[in-house]
Amino acid sequence: MSAAVWFDTHLHLDAEDMAAPLLAQARQAGVGCFLLVGTTLLDSRRALAVGLAERGVGVAVGVHPHVAREALDLAAFRDLLAAPPVVAVGEIGLDYYYDHSPRADQRRVFAAFLDLASELRRPVIVHCRDAFDDCLPMLAAAAAGGVRILIHSFTGTPAQAEQALGFGALLSFNGMVTFPKADNIRATLAVVPSERLLLETDSPYLAPVPHRGCRNVPAYVVAVGQRVAAEKGLSADALARLSTDTALRFFGMSLPTD
Repeated sequence: MSAAVWFDTHLHLDAEDMAAPLLAQARQAGVGCFLLVGTTLLDSRRALAVGLAERGVGVAVGVHPHVAREALDLAAFRDLLAAPPVVAVGEIGLDYYYDHSPRADQRRVFAAFLDLASELRRPVIVHCRDAFDDCLPMLAAAAAGGVRILIHSFTGTPAQAEQALGFGALLSFNGMVTFPKADNIRATLAVVPSERLLLETDSPYLAPVPHRGCRNVPAYVVAVGQRVAAEKGLSADALARLSTDTALRFFGMSLPTD
């Protein structure tokens, strides 16, 4: 049997980052697939360039709620979504913790992207922080219309997780699951079936133990996966295979062959 392959389903690159060495480091650690996520139009275009150049990299394009106050060029995102490496709409959603954009603007942009995803039959990657009362009903309506949903870096309660699972969402966990004081994250993880969870770094943020305090990189998804596997009573290889298979189906991707 071939070695299990990990999938980092949510990472970001800054403009100055060199993608090739970061991805090569991750491949050496056993990470074979990546989902590079845009947060603005410019950032989404940079992500697409990486996806065109690097094997095993899918791309998501969208507008983060932090910048929802800015002008939205939905036609430009429609064009990006026609490019083969682009497999999802995101990162989109609501963030009422920082409120960097007015909440009405956040909801307007979120709704516009959910409509676009429904029209183009693309899955969505959702950011939701301190906004579940507004976010979950919008997602439930989108799911009823056929939109496939991934809520990344899930920080909701077990009850909110069960609500999201009830309308078919996948939930993703990152380095927070390793933090000593993050009992709330582990309590939520406990109610999520292993076949409904994905793994991510959200790099360059939220580096897991034992790398906490360092800049996060895609290779560290292995540490996330090892902790999640222990919490779920699975071997690391079993979780790698299961979560990677789930992610490949969700994004419509295949394992790279070279």
